[in-house]
Amino acid sequence: MKKSIVLLIIVLLFSMTGCVKTKVEDPENEIEVLIGYIVIEGNNLHFDQVEVVKREDKERMEELDLDESDVPNGYAIINVNQEKTTYELADKVVYTFTDVYLNFIEESEDDRVYITTKKDDFLKHLGEYNLNDIPLFEQTIPYFIEVQDGKVISIEERIEYTI
Repeated sequence: MKKSIVLLIIVLLFSMTGCVKTKVEDPENEIEVLIGYIVIEGNNLHFDQVEVVKREDKERMEELDLDESDVPNGYAIINVNQEKTTYELADKVVYTFTDVYLNFIEESEDDRVYITTKKDDFLKHLGEYNLNDIPLFEQTIPYFIEVQDGKVISIEERIEYTI
């Protein structure tokens, strides 16, 4: 009888291990977050990747031989390669930026962060400063983009890097 129970438990344990879900990594669907300068032409985003090194990252500052005078705003933008990569914009891109001139947000009391999927709104925002007209390698404001399956799905401007 004991052998039957032990055998039954072993069979149940083996059968249950087959029911465990295993996570399969799909590198094609992973979202890659990149920082860099952008220019939008039609449905393409031209991108020059940069690195933002913050004052708090003492180790990285030391590696790059940076001192406090190199990070007057609390960060330094490092653009070693100046290589252009072109991505296609996804059908639905999420654009996040600060609406300084209240073109899209009515209340000025909030933080003025505007999130939209309207490319024209984002281009209008860039047009306020002629940012999309500045050649890629002369840009100074980094954007945070998310790329999935080779297409840009999100573009974010962060106010701390625009001042």
